[in-house]
Amino acid sequence: MWFALVALLIVAIAAVLVARLGQAPAPCLPHAYERPPRPGTFAARAIEPLPPVVRDPPTIEAQSAEWRAAMGEIGGRLRRAGVRRVIFVHGTFVGHDPTTVFGALEGLLAALSPPLVLGLKQLTKAPSDRVLGDLGNYTPEYVALFEAATGVAAERYVWCSANHHFARLRGAARLLGLLADAGRARLLLIGHSHAAQLFALFTQLVYPARTAPRLWAVLCEAGEPVGRLAAAARAAARARIDIATFGGPPRYSWAPSRRCRVVHVINHRGAEPRAGALGGALYTEGGDYVQQLGIAGSDVPPGSAKERELTARLDAILGAGCDPRAWREHLRHGARVPHHGFTWLVDYGDRAASVLPNCLGTLFGHGVYTTYEAMLFNARLLADHFYR
Repeated sequence: MWFALVALLIVAIAAVLVARLGQAPAPCLPHAYERPPRPGTFAARAIEPLPPVVRDPPTIEAQSAEWRAAMGEIGGRLRRAGVRRVIFVHGTFVGHDPTTVFGALEGLLAALSPPLVLGLKQLTKAPSDRVLGDLGNYTPEYVALFEAATGVAAERYVWCSANHHFARLRGAARLLGLLADAGRARLLLIGHSHAAQLFALFTQLVYPARTAPRLWAVLCEAGEPVGRLAAAARAAARARIDIATFGGPPRYSWAPSRRCRVVHVINHRGAEPRAGALGGALYTEGGDYVQQLGIAGSDVPPGSAKERELTARLDAILGAGCDPRAWREHLRHGARVPHHGFTWLVDYGDRAASVLPNCLGTLFGHGVYTTYEAMLFNARLLADHFYR
């Protein structure tokens, strides 16, 4: 009886979303690695000379007049386009619970002291902010500088960052809560690495998708407040949302909508839109190797039996999770460009300049996107793409 009521609720949620948006549900199939990107869906963009940023301290007062003027001009374009909020989302392993230990204990800890859960999560996130800084990680100081420089409200969304389907689905669902009061405003979501998968799942929950009923069913079984989340999804569907991913591996499908625009940016070297040979990884000769390797099959199994069960169910919807054989098969295709949205291939200039490997200092070409030095270029690229 209970299962039947849940099924009816999920079907009703999907029906309401379809009726409101007036379009047929998208199939939302996982990325087909053997399929080359379509012409016209990607292009190369060169890094242009720009005013340097001062990173010590990374405050607006420390920046040159030229840098502030350039960022201020971009902020003006965002504001004229109606952008009211910018939300930065990090990728895998740099969140508040990358091993999902607190996730397994969250119910018990919350029953004892709800503030304790928040405090533990903040304590867990702090080391990655200290150790990595702005290398492959959006720091509070980075977000504060972006807000001060553009005049547009900015915040960061922190999720557990575990490397599996269910963690990303729950992260996408909880992201909905930030947008419950979005109204019809324009929002800009900026994500690094597997934040791209959160955004893809976000679209499947918000816009008509054939996968939506099964995703909502998994969330319901996991104990997430699907009624409140569905209301947030309806609110998000009314907003105008621009999504930018940086270094996101091509994996999950996106549900299209006229109210949602998507662009991808990938650190890439080479004339062809294919990933480079793995032999160049030590010197990042081909660009971003983590984006190349983080494809279907590369996940880590969850720690709890319940999450392993839910993640296994998601394999049928989202593609292979932890499957080394499938990963090796997909890897040989050298997929670089996602099927949905437009992709900019950018040589960020982080290739080794000496005989010494630079893979650790650049996170194998994956860390450059979130650095202070890349902020102005990235902001201008997005302004040129979305807000001409």
